[in-house]
Amino acid sequence: MSKTKRLSQIEKWIKEDRGSGIDSDYKPWIRIQDVSSLGRSHRLKGIK
Repeated sequence: MSKTKRLSQIEKWIKEDRGSGIDSDYKPWIRIQDVSSLGRSHRLKGIK
């Protein structure tokens, strides 16, 4: 990933208020979908 693309991604995350909030309003800085995978990470299916 190029430096300009990384910086634009970080700016996007800041605009989304990632890494901020308290308790139920907390938004994590990095999610599983943000990191490339070798097929070893899975998302659990929800009840709905």
